[in-house]
Amino acid sequence: MKRKTARAVLLILLLAALLLTSCGRSEFELTENTGRQMTISAKNAQKDSFFMAGALEVGEGEQIVISSGIEKGVVRVEIVEEPEKQGELPAFDDEAILTANVSNGTGFAGTVPAGRYLLRAICTEKATGTVQIEVTAAG
Repeated sequence: MKRKTARAVLLILLLAALLLTSCGRSEFELTENTGRQMTISAKNAQKDSFFMAGALEVGEGEQIVISSGIEKGVVRVEIVEEPEKQGELPAFDDEAILTANVSNGTGFAGTVPAGRYLLRAICTEKATGTVQIEVTAAG
């Protein structure tokens, strides 16, 4: 009987450890990119996590709309000019043309000249949730 109880306790401890480690997983990534719409997903994303992705295509008379699904934390979204040479990445400290600090309930809309842009995302506070970036008609 003691052996069965010990096995049951061990199994419960192993399951608890598995649940705790999976609940603590940290993710910060681009989950969708159609060239007109991008989705950033954060799950317990650590402060200073970042990535750069492209290309966002903006036409004449269009704007970039950033919508928040962030439950907690802050994600800074920066729109950066795409380099002239194909396949080349800009320096990470290149100045952004458009910047938005996105948190729970915030949104942003801004215009940029027509062209192709890269998205740079930086987790400035530990964050969970999503951010939608979409190119729409201005207005």
